[in-house]
Amino acid sequence: MQRHISRVANNIIFRLILALIFGLFVGKYLPILIQSIFYAISLTLKESLIFLLPFIIFSCIFSCLLSFKSDVFKFIIILILCICLSNFISTIIGYNVSHITLSNLENFSNINNTTKESLNPYWDFKIPVLISNNVALFSGLIGGLIFSKFRKPRIDFLSNKLRDYVTLFLNKAFIPVLPIFALGFIIKLESDGILSQILSSYLPLVLAIIITQFVYIAILYFIGSGFNIKQFIYFIKNVMPAGIMGFSSMSSMAALPLTIQAAEKNTKKVDLSRTIAPATVNIHLIGDSIAIPMIALVIMSTFGSGFPDFSTFLVFSFYFVLAKFAVAAVPGGGILVMITILETHLGFTPEMGGLITALYILLDPIITSANVLGNGAFTIITSKILSGKTVN
Repeated sequence: MQRHISRVANNIIFRLILALIFGLFVGKYLPILIQSIFYAISLTLKESLIFLLPFIIFSCIFSCLLSFKSDVFKFIIILILCICLSNFISTIIGYNVSHITLSNLENFSNINNTTKESLNPYWDFKIPVLISNNVALFSGLIGGLIFSKFRKPRIDFLSNKLRDYVTLFLNKAFIPVLPIFALGFIIKLESDGILSQILSSYLPLVLAIIITQFVYIAILYFIGSGFNIKQFIYFIKNVMPAGIMGFSSMSSMAALPLTIQAAEKNTKKVDLSRTIAPATVNIHLIGDSIAIPMIALVIMSTFGSGFPDFSTFLVFSFYFVLAKFAVAAVPGGGILVMITILETHLGFTPEMGGLITALYILLDPIITSANVLGNGAFTIITSKILSGKTVN
């Protein structure tokens, strides 16, 4: 019993819900000084993350590309292109569904600031950024591709060490303080008089995300089945245990054994399934690619930033898709590396970044389940494309 209680207490979603409840019902009654300190702590944590983000991005992309165990360079390039195309299509779907949703639901744009004076942080902590995220992103991408072609044992060892250090930092240092990170922004939003209005308005968004993700994934399985209903049902039956595991564990990696098992049954290609599924588990993310843009665009509308035009969103999508290779396999990892991209290309403020982080983690079970099910469909389709390529 104590072990069960301890597990629940340590669950990141449980602690984030507590932070949300505390910020919503208690935060505004705290002395202004305390509110200001909480807000300053959140901004300090954000500055620290931004400072370390180039290293995280480079390490994750570099180690990700070197994790492809096949020595066939052409195979790797085709698989990466398939991943990018799939993530890009999912992102564009999120954009278009958001446009339709916002056009028909006016309550998203009716959030008003009822506070005369906005809450200010108690201190202003700034760290100079030494390397831009774009430099880190492209350096990791180019370096990973080069050394996946020209393998060096020392480079592989370095790649594994970089990945281990990043995972250790996120799991042991940053993920545990995520509720505090979100709390300061939650208190800020409630102090400014808009948090309760936001929460009462976002149920349609959650429903839109769920429907969009699983309808699109179902279409992919239908395509993979050759539009054969009986084969479609067979595919879904095989992959559902992996989807349920992803939902309950909030980890695509935890569901990987079941994903591989389902892929082997669905494709009848054991070698390809055992190559594609593990290689894409943390970078082909249909759930993220649909959910993050949808949440982001609704938040922009909520804060009066307006809906971005398609050309602006295309630029964002380019960096968004590339940044998928830098996603760390930790709770909330899908959003952490995206915050600066949202700020740079969609004009997000720190408060908007804190809000999307909280919403993303609350929806993480659903998003992870969609990622797992989407990977199952991706393995079926890409195995047909790649079946003519050699896999060592």
